[in-house]
Amino acid sequence: MFRNHLITALRTLFRERANSITNIAGLTLGITGSLLLFLIVRQGLQFDQHHSQKDRIYRVISGENSSNGLSFVQSVPASLAVELKTEVPEIQKAVTTVYKQNSLLGVVKSDGTVDRFKEKNGVVFTENAFFKIFDREILVGDPSKILTEPYKALISLRWAEKYFGGREVIGKEILYNNQPYQIEGLLADFPTATDLPFELMLSFESIRSQKEPGAWDGLSDEDNCYFLLSQDAGLGSVEAGLNALVEKHYGKGNENPQGKHFLIQPLDELHSDMRVGNYNSKMPAAAKIAFTAIGLFLLLTCCINFINISTASAVNRTKEIGIKKVLGSTRGQLIAQILTESSMVTLSACLLSLLATQLLLPVVNSYMDLSLSLSLTSDWGIWLYFAVIWGGVTLLSGLYPAWVISGLRPGHVIHGSSVSRGSGYTIRRTLIVSQFFISQFFIISTLVIYAQFRHMQQRDLGFVQEAIVNIPIPATDESDSTMGQTDKRTLKAELMRIPGVEAASLSRTAPAANSVLSTSINLSGSDELINTQIKEADGDYIALFGLEILAGTGLADLDTVSGVVVNESLAKSAGFEDYSDFVGQEIDLWGNLLHVNGVVKDFNSTSPGDNVSPLLLMNGLDSYRTISLKLTGAQVQQQLGQVEEIWEKAYPQHLFEYSFVRDDVSNLFRGERKTTSLLAFFAGIAIFIGCLGLFGLATFMANNRQKEVGVRKVLGASAPSIVWLFSKEFIRLILIAFALSMPIAWFVMGEVLQEFAYRISMGPALFIAALGVSMGIALLTVSYRSVQAALANPVDTLHAE
Repeated sequence: MFRNHLITALRTLFRERANSITNIAGLTLGITGSLLLFLIVRQGLQFDQHHSQKDRIYRVISGENSSNGLSFVQSVPASLAVELKTEVPEIQKAVTTVYKQNSLLGVVKSDGTVDRFKEKNGVVFTENAFFKIFDREILVGDPSKILTEPYKALISLRWAEKYFGGREVIGKEILYNNQPYQIEGLLADFPTATDLPFELMLSFESIRSQKEPGAWDGLSDEDNCYFLLSQDAGLGSVEAGLNALVEKHYGKGNENPQGKHFLIQPLDELHSDMRVGNYNSKMPAAAKIAFTAIGLFLLLTCCINFINISTASAVNRTKEIGIKKVLGSTRGQLIAQILTESSMVTLSACLLSLLATQLLLPVVNSYMDLSLSLSLTSDWGIWLYFAVIWGGVTLLSGLYPAWVISGLRPGHVIHGSSVSRGSGYTIRRTLIVSQFFISQFFIISTLVIYAQFRHMQQRDLGFVQEAIVNIPIPATDESDSTMGQTDKRTLKAELMRIPGVEAASLSRTAPAANSVLSTSINLSGSDELINTQIKEADGDYIALFGLEILAGTGLADLDTVSGVVVNESLAKSAGFEDYSDFVGQEIDLWGNLLHVNGVVKDFNSTSPGDNVSPLLLMNGLDSYRTISLKLTGAQVQQQLGQVEEIWEKAYPQHLFEYSFVRDDVSNLFRGERKTTSLLAFFAGIAIFIGCLGLFGLATFMANNRQKEVGVRKVLGASAPSIVWLFSKEFIRLILIAFALSMPIAWFVMGEVLQEFAYRISMGPALFIAALGVSMGIALLTVSYRSVQAALANPVDTLHAE
């Protein structure tokens, strides 16, 4: 019996090639989109789940009161791990990790020369206890002794092959910031799903003397603390120990006016907790839910498409079904036959989606900074996924068409009666409305995110971006010394001599940077603390970046702090509506009284998506890590070549790098750009599948109303009126779908926009545009079948009457 069903199904699919291809195309698109989203969500759920003690591993994060409520950071004092282990006996192990970005590495060649490299990520300082807490395989080396002495290193297999050409690395040296570290161990490569992506692990003992003294005076995001809780121990004792350390170092009650405190974060929340950062990218829980919902929507809309096309093609199979029923076929046999056809279509779509996913993965990984993989030999989850999809989609998309087609009356269909227009017609219209509800929700969401993205790009950030290049100044042992400070001034002076270099400025960071220093100040004579950001810069910073001075003067070009310039937000936080009244006031910064020299207009000091925070500018030559140049003329590359020559003379042991401010700002929008592209991609899939469903319904209507159209044409109906006869039905369905999707999309996207400090308002124009897009696509889709029906010769449809 199954063999007969299989042969008949193949014959039917080949005979109905157009419908088969349309069904397979729609299912392939839907399954491919859902598979990609499945892989993304699954990887997000797998982060750091490979650690055998994961349920007892925690990270400590910091919190404090701010003007916007509680704020949290991942950083903790570098000495916290040692003190916490002493304070809380229930902690089995505690470890400090100091993660370094943009690291300068070097390998000494046989001739004594050094090959230098810049690694954006992957370098960490840590301790031996790391391997007692986390599962990271040591291929070569003594687990009990590694990273216990200064200037020792462990390297991953990947980097060993990259830098040394093989696994034989024990005893060799690798340079970090020109300091040699002896390799004492070889590590297995870390898994892709981890927030601890360490390629080179250096002993914390090498920098302990630099990090631990004064560790409680300031925090850095590179400093994290993890601990392993003892078996059967509770977190209450750890929280008590953390509170005791807060009281010891920050004070109790009013002695701690900023409300500094610590929180405990389970390991499995590192990848989804958006309050604080980590050493990798993040995926919030809301994104996992959204991706799952989008994947289910795609599967649903491709199933709806299958149902519409299958029931539309039932008109062509009426005589076949009637004859089979006359010859004794039961309804169950007919349902089994049609489900066999559906299962073959679904299987074909699954195989094609597997191929499409393999082809798309490199593009998705590259664009989304992911490391997704698809392995049929070792990944049984993929087999389970496809088994569920195959069975679920076959039943969901095939059962209703099978029920409708198998229920046709043999006497009517053999006599030549058409399928009744009311037979399942309401259900098909409901399915079309459901499809376009999903499609229009995607369209509205994509347009809103795109409009928000454009708004953020075009908004005035308060500083000049054009023709300014940022060049990092390396942090060296001498950079903070008197000689190092002189080198910075000398470098700036020499660069100013290059033709086309209009201006130059030394600073810690340019505006709209990824990092900023934060602290608290108070007005002289007041105990009220004001949280503020700090940017250290020289006297040319304000002019070079075009910051507008609203009151007073700019910064003096001094090497040490004498006065400060504040922004509008800080002046308002201090209670001054008239900014000129703030000029001349004294503020207390770290125990030093400093005069306010001027007030500048607010500008974005961090991400363009963040609120402008209170900020002060001050001198601090020893903290400058960037030199910014304003270039003029058409010979930019030639000018940069001259800049590189001068820079390399000043820092011969480092690598020259530069970036344009415009590009740096654009890179800060990378997340929003990717979100927009991802939404547009899946919206495109949903719309295309919806169009296939529309085409199926248009085909059904054209086939089912052939005689009606013929009679209308004989009675004098014009071709445009026939086209309108078909089109008005779809316009009505689209308007119903729009009326249903608009309020839901408005609510959902309104919640999404709350995450942006500077957001658009969703006016009627945006929704009208979404409706116009939907209407245009739908009418183009059905126009072929409606025009074909309008131009058909009525003789061909009425000759048997």
